[in-house]
Amino acid sequence: MNKKNVLSKRFWVIVSVLCIILIILVVLGFSTFFHRNKKVIREEENGGDIVLNYASSFAGIKLIDALPVSDSVAMKGLEEGSYLDFSIDTSLDNATSIDYEIAIVKDSSFSTIPDEDIRVYLEQEQSGSYESVFDVKKFVPLKRETEYGSPAGSMVLFHLKKTRNSTDRYRLRIWLSSESLLPTGNYRVDVLVNGLSK
Repeated sequence: MNKKNVLSKRFWVIVSVLCIILIILVVLGFSTFFHRNKKVIREEENGGDIVLNYASSFAGIKLIDALPVSDSVAMKGLEEGSYLDFSIDTSLDNATSIDYEIAIVKDSSFSTIPDEDIRVYLEQEQSGSYESVFDVKKFVPLKRETEYGSPAGSMVLFHLKKTRNSTDRYRLRIWLSSESLLPTGNYRVDVLVNGLSK
C-alpha cells in the first residue's frame, strides 16, 4: 500500500512538471508568433514619430528562383513570400503634420534579375479591403536622394501627409514580369519609410 502511494505521488509530480513545461512552450510559441518587428523614425526638430510595423523577419520581400508571372495573376497572389503586409503608425507629438514617403531599395548583393524585369504593386487598406495605390510599375531607381531621405537607387512608391495620429496599412507585391527573357532569378527589396514633420 505504501509503495502504491509513493508511485502515485511520483506519477503526479512527473505529470505536473510536464504540464508546466508544455505551458511554457505554448506561451513562448504564441509570443514568437505574434511578435511584430518595427522601425521607428523620429523627427527631432518638430517632434513626431513614424513607425514601420511588419510581421516577417525583415521589412521587405525576397524572391528566390522566381518564375515569370503575368501582372493579372501576381496582383492577386497570396502565396507566402510573394507579398508584404506592413503598417505605418504616425504620432504627431508637437508637430502639426507629418509628410512621409514609402520607398523600396534593392539588395544588389542578392538580386540577379535586372530592375526593368521587376514589377511593383502597392495597395492600401480602405474600409477592410485593399485598394490599388497605383497601377503596376517597373522598378525604376532614383538617381539622387529625395528631400525626405530616400537614397539614390531606391524607388519611391507613395507620399502621404498626415495631420493627426493614425495607422495606415499597406500590401506590397513584387514579381518577375512575364515579359522577361529570364527563366528564373532572385531579387530582394527592403521597405523604407522616411518623413518630415512641420
